[in-house]
Amino acid sequence: MTWRQVDVGGVVLAGLAAGYVMALVGLWAGRVPGLVAVDIADYGRRYMVSDRPTAWLFGLVSHLANSVLLVLVFAMLVEPNLDWPRPLAALAWGLVLAFTLASALLAPMTGLGFLGLKTRNLRFAATNVVMHVAWGLVVGGIYVSR
Repeated sequence: MTWRQVDVGGVVLAGLAAGYVMALVGLWAGRVPGLVAVDIADYGRRYMVSDRPTAWLFGLVSHLANSVLLVLVFAMLVEPNLDWPRPLAALAWGLVLAFTLASALLAPMTGLGFLGLKTRNLRFAATNVVMHVAWGLVVGGIYVSR
């Protein structure tokens, strides 16, 4: 599909909602045994802007923009080509993102290493998976293809 064939409004809504829910799950995860709190906006600040007063906000906005773009990729490539129920396909896409973009690219860029293994425990990796599962479930629940 091309971007003109997808429901752009649905993509934006699903991306913003899923990105916001993911950010909240990361912040609240520290209250769950075995998980650690993850401030996504702060991670965005670390690899994008440094320590300006507006850096945290810029990190959150960039996370939400990335979420919308990744829902667009889901709507254009994954959902039309994967003959699975949409919530399951979105959940799988969220897990792919957890182990590729988040664990192999962003975590190392913020100094945590692949899967956050430089922390010497699996709490960051577990939280990462939980956050991306929540993201995928929100995307699968909100986005409806045309």
